[in-house]
This record gives sequence, structure tokens and C-alpha cells, in this order.
Amino acid sequence: MKRIFYVIILVISTISCSEKKTINQNEWSETKRLEYLHNVNDSTTWDWEMFERDKNNGDLGNLGPFRVGTFPVPKYDLLGEGSFKGLGNVGDKFTMKNKTLVMNSFFIKKNEFNKSRLKTRKDEIFFQIIISTDTIDNINYNLSGGIVISRNHPDYLGQGFIKTKNNRIDYVAFQTPENNAYAIINTRIFDLNYGKTILIAPQKDKTLKSLQIKSPELTSDSILDYTKRLINENKIIEFFEQNKKI
Repeated sequence: MKRIFYVIILVISTISCSEKKTINQNEWSETKRLEYLHNVNDSTTWDWEMFERDKNNGDLGNLGPFRVGTFPVPKYDLLGEGSFKGLGNVGDKFTMKNKTLVMNSFFIKKNEFNKSRLKTRKDEIFFQIIISTDTIDNINYNLSGGIVISRNHPDYLGQGFIKTKNNRIDYVAFQTPENNAYAIINTRIFDLNYGKTILIAPQKDKTLKSLQIKSPELTSDSILDYTKRLINENKIIEFFEQNKKI
């Protein structure tokens, strides 16, 4: 299957610095949250080299509901070495009967803050979206896009969009080190602690129908096989086969 998402991952290797603070890096706490908020406003903690690289990235284009902004951010390692290991996405398209489904997902790699929860898993999916569409562009890939960003470390955000013939679905999702995760899809809010998988069925009258699924613990390695099984469940087939569908 051809991947249809154009994804830019804003991740960076952190730079060691002499002013690194001594903290217990294995646990996230209210103290660390306050420290992070202080560092955001303290220019002496900012990673100026990364800031200059971000400015030179140029216009990243239309990759979701928000234009990607360039802000100075604190050095990642100030919250502890190993607190950031990377993040990314897995996206693909699937066929269910006569329908085309587009899937995208965001994941965070195992780091010092989440390793006790992930145990043997190398990463964790914190958001998955599956959208039915009536148009696919396998040549220019301009009907969908996405980006996942580390610049809010230790909070992480991903966003994207997909177009149908008469509509556009925009989405954004984020997760915090407190293990809180939320998504917004065309202004509808989803608490991802009650289900990380969101199904969207656009309708002919430009309305949308949604279904939130309590998915199992997923990784970047297991997400595609899980999706293949999920879209063959009767409940999912029925959802995407509702009346007035596109």
C-alpha cells in the first residue's frame, strides 16, 4: 500500500550544556511542570542554535489547521537527559468494500518520562484517525498532509488534514507527560483517554459523523495490522455504510 501522508517531523538532537539542572529525570512531577513553564519565559535556557535552524526551514506549507510557528524553546535536556527520544507518525490508506479509508497516527518513543508505563514497548500511539474519502491523489499527494512536532517538549503535538470532494477534515492532537491526550477534529473535542482511535465519516451534505474507539495499547509496529482488523469488524463497516454517506 502506498503511504499518502506527507509528514515532516520536527525533532532535534539535544545539545549538552553546562547549565543543565540536576533533577530526578525518571518521573514527571508538578515541580518539573513549573520548571518547564519558567524556562519557556527565560531566554537564558533557550536553544538558540535550534531556533536559527527552525527559522531557516522556511514555510512548511499547509499541513493542518494551524500554521507552524517558530518560537524559541528551552533546551530539551534541561528536563533531564533522555527525556526526549523522538516521535513520528504512521499513515496509510485502506479499502473496505467500495470505500477508501485514510488513516494517520502519531506516536512518542520511549523516554525517561514514559518508560515505566511503556515497559517493553519501544513507543506508543497516542492518536489515530480513520476517515472515509471519495477522492485520492496518489501522484501529487496534495489531498492530505500532516506534521508532528516536538517543539513543545515534553508536550507533543501532531496535526493534519484530508480533503474530500466537497469538504476538508482538519485535526490536531496532543499528549502531555502527565499522560493526558486530546484531539480536535473540525472543532469537536475528543478526550483520548477514553479512546485513541477516532473514525470520521463525511456525509454528502458536508456534515460529519464520528465514532470513538477504545483501542488497545498500540505501537508504530502494530498500528497497521490493528487497522486492518478493525475495519473488518461489523460495527465499523456499519458505521462507514450509514445513509447519506459520500
